Amino acid sequence: MAFIEESLQEPRRTGTWLDEQDVVEKRKVKDKVVVKPTVAELIPIVDITENDAFEMRDGTYLDMIQLTSKDIYSLNEEEKDHDVFSLAYLLQAYTHPLKVVPLNTPLSLERQKISIERQIRQNQTPAYLPFLFKKKQELEYLEEHRTNRDYLLFFYADDERTLRERKTHLYKLLRRSNPMRELTLDQKVHVLYQLNNPNTKPQLDA
Repeated sequence: MAFIEESLQEPRRTGTWLDEQDVVEKRKVKDKVVVKPTVAELIPIVDITENDAFEMRDGTYLDMIQLTSKDIYSLNEEEKDHDVFSLAYLLQAYTHPLKVVPLNTPLSLERQKISIERQIRQNQTPAYLPFLFKKKQELEYLEEHRTNRDYLLFFYADDERTLRERKTHLYKLLRRSNPMRELTLDQKVHVLYQLNNPNTKPQLDA
């Protein structure tokens, strides 16, 4: 009897069981995602200095140099040990921020193909045509199935003077095992473009 009395005293519910009015009121409105309008606001580089270095958004400076690659399979054990020691010593002696960037770029042989096509048009000896057409096919095959593999060093500093000093330091540390290759401003911009657009073909030959 007590259970019946308690159930009779419960207040009667109003509305339907599927009323979602309270649920809608409790929903939170998500913050709108602001899409930045230009790429310049996304990349960390804001300017190019007079020495062809890059000024970063946080006030630091960036520069890059290319490592001269070599065929490691043709080296003897002594040469391999020397190169390993040189790279290990680099990581110990150079204590500043350093980034090794391997870069695969599609092979661009447009200039070579243009030269072959010009030779085909100007050719006056029919016996040479099969060799020229074969050479053109080889270039097209390489473009489709081969990529360039480059290694670059990105190094940073708080000012341009320190950046130049650190570049000299890197040259001295690797001049025997992996000599540095200086990059022009166009090549540096091209590297940054390839890093942000990895599936595009380079506009310049490697």
